[in-house]
Amino acid sequence: MKFPTLAGVALRSLFLEASWNGQGQQNLGLAAAIDPALKQIHPPGAALRSARERALDFFNTNPVLSGLAIGVLLRLEEDVAAARLSAAERHRLSATLNLALASIGDTLFWQSWLPFCALAAVWAVLSLGQWWAPLVLPGLFCLPALPVRLGGLWLGYAQGVRIIDLLARLKVQRLAQRIRLVMALLVGVSTVVFIPAREHAFSLGNLWAALALITAGIILLRTVVRRAEALYFWYPLLLVAVACGFLVCLDILTGG
Repeated sequence: MKFPTLAGVALRSLFLEASWNGQGQQNLGLAAAIDPALKQIHPPGAALRSARERALDFFNTNPVLSGLAIGVLLRLEEDVAAARLSAAERHRLSATLNLALASIGDTLFWQSWLPFCALAAVWAVLSLGQWWAPLVLPGLFCLPALPVRLGGLWLGYAQGVRIIDLLARLKVQRLAQRIRLVMALLVGVSTVVFIPAREHAFSLGNLWAALALITAGIILLRTVVRRAEALYFWYPLLLVAVACGFLVCLDILTGG
């Protein structure tokens, strides 16, 4: 398929959810996005009309990973046009992939990366105090999301259904779990910092120094607890003691 056609589909896919509906969910956006490609794959007539009707089937996946799903879908449509695949098999493969990408994308981006970006924006507001500090949230989120969404279409088209094996080798689910663990740690650390932040004016250096100190302390504590199972019972009390200790340090740092 020609590059301008794929580029047009990629740009159109940014409006995938513009016509979201309860029955087909993202199907109208998908049909509008891939229509230029369908015209190139199928000759005018019954074949093109059937392809357009298939595009209106139920379609729903994670928007960030939708490029992968659309790229694979175009490859499947080429297989249908060449009689290497039936329309029913194309629907089954596409639906299975969409479900897998929805699970991976929701875990990786909505439940992990987006909260991290929101927390980073809060830290930016507190430490920088600039009007543009909240823009850290969309800027940081789009940094990986936009390339994945647009570049994923080329990757999905090139790999076809082999993209499932590629995702398995990359161990994306494990990466998402690690990001969620880091996110939980940072939320706990930030809570400790934000309590005295309501009463004291933090400088940029003090904020990030406190973040580094508390993070290092909790990581060290987790390491000790894992090596000594007997400490698991006392772990909540240890966390409270560490938090109180750092609150005292923060009070000293802020001149309180």
